Amino acid sequence: MSYLFKYADLLDDDVFKLVFGQESSKDVMIEFLNQVITDRNIVDLDFMDKEMHAMQRDRKRSVYDMFCKTDDGSRIIVEVQRRKQPFYPERAIYYSTFQIQRQVDAGAEYYGFLPVYVINILDFEMDETKGNPAVKTTFRLYEEQQHTLLTDKVTYIFIELGKFKKTIEELDGNILDGMYFCFKNMSILKERPEALEHDIFIKIFKISELYNMDEDTRSKVLEKMTTERDLRNQMAYAKQMAIEEGLAEGRAEGRAEGRAEGRAEGIAKGRAEGRAEGIIAGERAKAIEIAVKLTATGMSRAEAAAFVGISEADMEAAK
Repeated sequence: MSYLFKYADLLDDDVFKLVFGQESSKDVMIEFLNQVITDRNIVDLDFMDKEMHAMQRDRKRSVYDMFCKTDDGSRIIVEVQRRKQPFYPERAIYYSTFQIQRQVDAGAEYYGFLPVYVINILDFEMDETKGNPAVKTTFRLYEEQQHTLLTDKVTYIFIELGKFKKTIEELDGNILDGMYFCFKNMSILKERPEALEHDIFIKIFKISELYNMDEDTRSKVLEKMTTERDLRNQMAYAKQMAIEEGLAEGRAEGRAEGRAEGRAEGIAKGRAEGRAEGIIAGERAKAIEIAVKLTATGMSRAEAAAFVGISEADMEAAK
């Protein structure tokens, strides 16, 4: 049987765990972490329970995509996030607190704990790093004036794949760039690029190939990949339609206003303002429509609103 895809999407939760979270592929995860975390050398790691319950009843729990402990005791949380959502940096900080609290016993005389890293692989660009072209940004606790490091025990790393622009031809053997390329393009590839010749990539491609998965896993992954592709196509079409409808409406409003004023200046102003207002109105209406449809698929209102770039209030106003 032939499939529309040859390789699975590494940003899919199940596929990410299959490639990076198994004992048989531990070397892949270790290589990735050593490429991303530059202040230590990870020799070995243990995969840990991904679910963390709050220290107090009725507090919000957390479920990580990946949680592991290195040979030196450092805790590493890895999150893969496809949809843009509000307060994402705060979410990363919240996740880190679980691993900090659990290292400090109730009767401890001091608050000593081993390093905690939160690595976020994002299929979008964060507002908080706007203007910074770097794919990977690392955040720690620094003093504001002298930039003195307060502690090296908590580190937040954000990998924004939308900022990675290299093509196959531009890959030069850099392993981390190769990882970025795979995260961003794996599902559309038909074969492993020659530039990705490192043993790690050979293993990643082998595990990611749909033919190598058991039937249940393959069916589940294919269904999600097909849904994701359809959603992206719908979003692209809706955005294009919104632009075209907005332009048409803007031109009409501009002509009407221009005729009413009866002056050349009024016509120019009317057309310009009409086009701008029409585009905004058209895009907003389409965005609200898409957001409502997304909630029907199980996405929360906040996630759906953030994904299309509107507020929850916009969705309420449209009812």
